[in-house]
Amino acid sequence: MVTIPKSEIFDLVSRAYKNAGLTDDAVIKEIYTHLMQNEVSGKQSHGLLRVKWTITSMKKRKDKGIPFKSPDLAMDSGPIAIVDGQNNIGVVAARYATDVAIKKAKEFGISFVGARNHFSTTGTMNYYNRLFVEAGLIGIAGCNSFAMVCHPEGHSPVLGTNPISFGIPSAKTPCVVDVTTAQWAYGKILDLSKAGKDIPVDAFVDKNGNPSTDVDDIKDGAMLPMNGYKGFSLGLAVEVISGALIGAKTGLNAVQGSDGIFFIAIDPDKFVGRDIFEEHMEAFIQEIKQSEHKAEITELLIPGERSERKYMENNNKETIDIVETVYNELKELAA
Repeated sequence: MVTIPKSEIFDLVSRAYKNAGLTDDAVIKEIYTHLMQNEVSGKQSHGLLRVKWTITSMKKRKDKGIPFKSPDLAMDSGPIAIVDGQNNIGVVAARYATDVAIKKAKEFGISFVGARNHFSTTGTMNYYNRLFVEAGLIGIAGCNSFAMVCHPEGHSPVLGTNPISFGIPSAKTPCVVDVTTAQWAYGKILDLSKAGKDIPVDAFVDKNGNPSTDVDDIKDGAMLPMNGYKGFSLGLAVEVISGALIGAKTGLNAVQGSDGIFFIAIDPDKFVGRDIFEEHMEAFIQEIKQSEHKAEITELLIPGERSERKYMENNNKETIDIVETVYNELKELAA
């Protein structure tokens, strides 16, 4: 790990994207903000290492051109909308869709917004659900991605790693659930590889269906679903809702198109009332935290609490510790 000023990181990221042909400062800032928040929250698998990933994706899509339009609505009907990402990087289209979902939930009590026609990473669902929670809303988010996950009894890819996430506001302790439906997140595997750490043996199989710890085997093999059929079933549902339902890709080749992402936002104020809901939620969380546990465990944490604490600890620091190989990549891309 190396300790680098955040100002230097922003400069490197900005120059890297401009070297690749993306010159819109607002778009670059949006991408940087998302990736840096993940980085300082302890989610390095979806942090700065994704800069190279997105730039590589841009270079592969030269025929589609560099993004130059802002995301827009392809369909708008009351509490329902579909966002056209206008060939932007996923985090940009998804942030636009988040803002639409918040606005519609405040108006109608509940909203469903999908986004398509974007590419590369949409980052973490945790990022968007934090925004819903800050707005006093319950958020549900999920996305599909390039097919990498196999059926639990197969070994060719048919689903994306397809995370599912929930954000739930509370009087003091908001809860943000964010899990991949693969056994391991692909970004986490990349993070472990770049850090020179051991690859888990239950993450993926090679092209013959044999367990492997060689990252290169993912290209011709497949990642495994979380907990067999349970994870595969959830991943299948996310694939459909963020794919076929909104006009995005579904499966490996079954339905062509871009990746997709969906958000469901719910306003508790339109149900039992925001204050009552958040008080009840806090009472429930405290009941969990005060439940009996092993003596060696000092505190029971709820989903999202560890990353939220890391974010609060690191966000206002002027420097950040990052993996040296990632730092070197940024310097190469910015040169």
